[in-house]
Amino acid sequence: MEYDFSRSADRSGAHSEKWSRRNIEGICGNADALPFWVADMDLATTVDITQALVREAERGVIGYRDDSALIPSFISFMKERHECTLSEYEVSFAQGMLHAIALALNLFTKEGDGIALPFPSYHPFIDMVGANRRTLIPFHLKRTATGFELDTERWQKETEGAKAILFCSPHNPTGIVFDEGTLKTVLTLAKERGQIVLCDEIHADLSHPGHRHIPLCKANRDVGAKCITFAAASKSFNIAGEHCAFAIFSDGGLKERYEEAKRRLYLTSPGYSVAVMAEEAYSKGLEYNRALCDALARKLDRLESFINTECPGIRLCRPQASFIAFLDCSGIWDRVLSDRQAHPELYDGDHFILSHFFGQRGGICMNDGSWFGDDYASYVRFNFGCGDELLERGLEGLKRAVDFLSR
Repeated sequence: MEYDFSRSADRSGAHSEKWSRRNIEGICGNADALPFWVADMDLATTVDITQALVREAERGVIGYRDDSALIPSFISFMKERHECTLSEYEVSFAQGMLHAIALALNLFTKEGDGIALPFPSYHPFIDMVGANRRTLIPFHLKRTATGFELDTERWQKETEGAKAILFCSPHNPTGIVFDEGTLKTVLTLAKERGQIVLCDEIHADLSHPGHRHIPLCKANRDVGAKCITFAAASKSFNIAGEHCAFAIFSDGGLKERYEEAKRRLYLTSPGYSVAVMAEEAYSKGLEYNRALCDALARKLDRLESFINTECPGIRLCRPQASFIAFLDCSGIWDRVLSDRQAHPELYDGDHFILSHFFGQRGGICMNDGSWFGDDYASYVRFNFGCGDELLERGLEGLKRAVDFLSR
């Protein structure tokens, strides 16, 4: 089957968080800016999913659903997509990625415990640690000529006092696909120190050609650390509004405690449409997913070429997975600060400086780097998961903003 990833879906009237003028204005100060921020794509999901939803709706009854095929479909997908063999005894359903991780964090650590978290970091993880009264142990990834990497020697020294590791693989926002050696180093040290590793793999199925994602649960087979790997279909098939995740446990004791906590909170089964979408995605969506990965790589090539030729002062931290790119704007940072000083009415003080600059001067809305940690204010995150025409408009917005600084 052929898939058309050249066009953006029409999201007008769809109650889209991404396209909400109110949200856009709150991020960049310009409600009319084009959205390239939150990590959902403007590309259509597979027709298998949409047809399944229509088919179920046309029955006229949305009753209790037998979801016994859901976990087996996920297990089958993991085997085919990642050569990762799982049993139902290792896997548990969870009602969304953040809920699943937060539940595990509360269950397997206590207040005051140190939680090691690689930075830059997806902001809800930062909030999660603080909101649950754990102690954040930030670990800053090493900047390289082309992106970021995890320095295992520093990792060994700086994460020793942690009770748990909150990991993200592939990494958000840098797009690192960690190699097996790095994963096994993290796991081996965790085992030696009695740490539990909680790993978000929501971008796992979107590794670009030439890069192979290794599930943490698979890398752990030879190590035997305590770890829980969390997976979801939301990014893989562009169904981010569907809150459904799976937890893969390294041992039965962890799963038993997790299942008991779910039962106490009555968080034991998915919603009807959630189960329909996830089951359809995992049982029929592999071809779509692979075609999507190829398309995203082509869009990334276009983004990289444009930035290198048209946007002096911006450097792409080339991701190895997914549809988000971290852009290093340190080459224009001082001039942006001068613009803010000259035109304070266009900015919101020290809040999201670069997002406001690109929103006001380029007409595009991106996640500000400071959302991923205070040390990353000179970065923005650009979502290139969209149709070709919209992508070109986003690129022109980048150029327009950079050109403004040269006037």
